[in-house]
Amino acid sequence: MSSFLMSEAAALVRTVQAITAFILALLLGVVTLRAAEPEPRIVSLKGFEAVEVKSQGFTLPRPMKVHVYAKGGGLRRLVHARPEEPLFAYGWILNATTREVVWQMDGANTKRDWDYRVADQYLDLPAGSYEAYFANHGFGQSFLMAQWTRNIDRRSLASEQAERPRGFLAAFGADRTSLLRHWKEQVVNYGMEIYLPGGQASEVPIFETPLRWRNVLVSLSAAADGGQWAQAFHLRKPMSVHVYAEGEGSGRRMNDTGWIVDARTRARVWEMTMEKSAFAGGARKNRRQVETIQLPAGDYEAIFVTDDSHSPADWNAAPPCDPGMYGLTISVPSEANLAAASLEKPLAWAVLAEAVRVGNDQDRSTPFSLTHAQSVRIYAIAEGSGDGMDDEAWIEDAAGKRVWTMELDRTQPAGGASKNRQADEVVSLPKGTYTLRFRTDDSHAYGHWNSSPPWDPEHYGITVYSGP
Repeated sequence: MSSFLMSEAAALVRTVQAITAFILALLLGVVTLRAAEPEPRIVSLKGFEAVEVKSQGFTLPRPMKVHVYAKGGGLRRLVHARPEEPLFAYGWILNATTREVVWQMDGANTKRDWDYRVADQYLDLPAGSYEAYFANHGFGQSFLMAQWTRNIDRRSLASEQAERPRGFLAAFGADRTSLLRHWKEQVVNYGMEIYLPGGQASEVPIFETPLRWRNVLVSLSAAADGGQWAQAFHLRKPMSVHVYAEGEGSGRRMNDTGWIVDARTRARVWEMTMEKSAFAGGARKNRRQVETIQLPAGDYEAIFVTDDSHSPADWNAAPPCDPGMYGLTISVPSEANLAAASLEKPLAWAVLAEAVRVGNDQDRSTPFSLTHAQSVRIYAIAEGSGDGMDDEAWIEDAAGKRVWTMELDRTQPAGGASKNRQADEVVSLPKGTYTLRFRTDDSHAYGHWNSSPPWDPEHYGITVYSGP
């Protein structure tokens, strides 16, 4: 398959040849011309009909000049495009070691070429490893002051292509079906290529992205919508660990997020938050949090969860600049500590009693007994908002006295709607007889959600476990 650059260069060469031949024929009668040698290609990212993101890593053995040629798309503007102008098809280059962007197509470094935006630049890069990316998450068109955009979800293309244009916008070719048809005409031309002027392609090794980090302990790759991933690990001595997380968040809430818990106490020792995370490139809701934290010796669990949209399964807005690392990665910076860290199976918590999958307007109770004083784990998911819990969870003793109550200020987000709340605590109870209680109001419970459900709907209610 011929490259973008070679196809355009060939057309230019043919034009120059024709003009030169004509002039030489007139002046000297000589018609010979030798074309310049083409630049060797080291990266080619094409073919976005079925995938949103493609990437390729390459390593420069010394400081070198590279030639980047990319053809993408963005909405037309009445005024000159700004650097922050979002594109719906564009490319970029990451430093594979630091994970920082070293170059990216934007509104300022591209030129309009009919329906496309084209970048054609020479870059001086230091020696090192790099990752080239190109992404096409959606499509849009504009006319005067009006704009129409849509997400291109490759998972539903077959059914959408069978639809007929309809509605008022169809008259302007701006309905969803027409936009899809226009996208199909243009997507075949999207892509990015990188050339090596003055060098040989054999000098530049390539690798699969993302570049594999050294000493990775946990890697939770969040590759799907509505997913949950977890991995237990054990530290035989106190040590520093490096945490790298990418997720989705807006306002004050994280929608795709991760955390680390002490597996025995269930206390969160690290959490991805809007306050601690930073913009991760692409859509404004993309967040990244990078930290080195100190953990005592012990047992831990790393967890990452996604909601029902915007993940590597389908980016409904521009992806983050490090899409291959979406999720949670934990590594051990010190080689000396590596042997003291290991992956483990989750601690075995045995169910003592549960009242789960609780629907609307229910009042459930389940008795249990403890033959001796012990610590138990309480795991509850319920609806709470404002100043308190709308669905109530508690434990009472034989006298009817509450010995544990789910309180809003001691809960964590449970995913989905902001009113989904989760409690996960370890408490000590004396020997005796107890009753689990869970009471729901008239809306938003298992099987009858009036907003997005929690990440773990099967445990909506309360469960008590005996310690491992």
